[in-house]
Amino acid sequence: MSANPHNTSALASANGLIEGLLKLGLQAAVVSPGSRNAPLMQALHTAGVYCVVALDERAAAHHALGMALALGQPVAVCCTSGTAALNHGPALAEADRVNLPLISLTADRPEGAADQWESQTLMQTGVHALHVRADFLWSPETSEQSEQTLHAIGQALLSGPVHVNCPFSEPLYSSEPAQAPVHSPKKFGFSTPPVEQAAPLALDNLTTRLEAAHSAGSRILLLGGTQPHELRKESIEAWSKIAVVAGDSTGGIGCAPKAIVATDRWMKGWKQSKRDWNDAHPDLVVTFGAPLLSKALRQQLRTAPVQHIHIDPSGRAPEAFGPSVVGIEAPVAQALDTVAERIRTQNLSASQEARPWLSAWTDEEEQRRLAHPAALKAAPWSDLRAHAALHEAQPSEWTLHLGNSTPVRYAQLFHQTDANPPWSNRGVAGIDGCSSTAVGAALTGQKVTLITGDLGFLYDGNAFIVDPLPADLRMAVIHNGGGGVFRWLDGPQRTGLLNSHFEMRHGLQLRALCDLHGLEHQRVNDEQGLKAALKGWWTPSDSPRLLEICTPSEESADVYKAYMAAVSD
Repeated sequence: MSANPHNTSALASANGLIEGLLKLGLQAAVVSPGSRNAPLMQALHTAGVYCVVALDERAAAHHALGMALALGQPVAVCCTSGTAALNHGPALAEADRVNLPLISLTADRPEGAADQWESQTLMQTGVHALHVRADFLWSPETSEQSEQTLHAIGQALLSGPVHVNCPFSEPLYSSEPAQAPVHSPKKFGFSTPPVEQAAPLALDNLTTRLEAAHSAGSRILLLGGTQPHELRKESIEAWSKIAVVAGDSTGGIGCAPKAIVATDRWMKGWKQSKRDWNDAHPDLVVTFGAPLLSKALRQQLRTAPVQHIHIDPSGRAPEAFGPSVVGIEAPVAQALDTVAERIRTQNLSASQEARPWLSAWTDEEEQRRLAHPAALKAAPWSDLRAHAALHEAQPSEWTLHLGNSTPVRYAQLFHQTDANPPWSNRGVAGIDGCSSTAVGAALTGQKVTLITGDLGFLYDGNAFIVDPLPADLRMAVIHNGGGGVFRWLDGPQRTGLLNSHFEMRHGLQLRALCDLHGLEHQRVNDEQGLKAALKGWWTPSDSPRLLEICTPSEESADVYKAYMAAVSD
């Protein structure tokens, strides 16, 4: 015990960490009940940090992910020792792929406890090292060591998540009742976090390479995957003067009218036309964000040599199209803005050599867009029609989250240029955490709509064991029998195991789970019922609302294939 009987060495260590994180811009924390993390919870309370309590550590980490996404600033998730620490893994991996400042604080027993027959222990230090920007052991012996560690944490948070393992010796609790916080507990905004800026050399490298490619008449493709930062419409429109702009709506690229968002639909049309891919293949691809939704386009781009530049805040550069990739270490929005400004100041437009290629892409996209209304109108009740109705009714002031299987893919078909970019956990694209991430975003005060599937909703059922549970949350669950995405693929059908193994025919009623968690529940079975239910669905309520939308599984897969064939003719 320390000299101060009310402030144990464990509490002093935790206080020092939380005070340091506040200076780095920590906005809030999600804590899960436990004993070994008692010093951290007491320190968070004393510092006046806004805290949410969540039972399930995996859900808690995704709650914090959603909060960090909504705030654009660091949020911590805190748990006890043992397997609790492992449960932060999925959210950390997601945050790592999409550059979100998530802080995992895992309490631990003193060093060596895992080898001393102590309970609730495992080797926690470095357990998340492969899926964070940096991991740390918080056990400073001097103030200088503390400052060095905090500085390193701050630098790592500029481009993604960190894991801080905190070994605490007993006693873990103050001998006195909790005192009033140093700060009055409030939501967010203790300090201004560091602003991430690219090194001038990185931006010069990017602009120099783009100018050289443009001067050489190269065919340039800007290809964006999921990323969390808002992109300026003016910048994307400037890029479209010299390049084809394509990618996922969850990457923010859909703010420009010429951007090709439904890339799978575009690919289907091009292949259906029997045109030579050489007429569409780019010379240079500039990418950013998580892997593109369209596997067909990714694979097609690998069929011929292509130059590749990847923009990432940490400088990571995936070898998406071969080993010769150039990494640009810069925030995505800043990098795109820098090139756009150069395009405007030099009044650049597509080179004479690249214009026919640009026209081939844009003409193909225009044909697909013109065919869309008739193909949609011809479709019977199905997942496709349900998604169309939801996207048409979505209020502009509500943030849209999407399940990362079929919901995010359907969303590409209905994206509107003037709509805010939706979000989906496409960094790693696991089934876990879609509901919890949406709950986390709503906990910051955002009004959030989530469109998800029945399996994703059931898998993340513990998302709602959280205090407080935000009321400004609307969840549309497409209940098609479970695992509809596997009917889009040829392989599962050929195995003869589609119904028994790939899909999960659970037969569960969602009302029971809604009643358990205090969610308002409504169920519809057709388009007329859906449109009626959506009238007033987003009006204020005292608790979250869930709309269960029942659609036919086999028919929905057939309808989607028929739609894609119709728009490709």
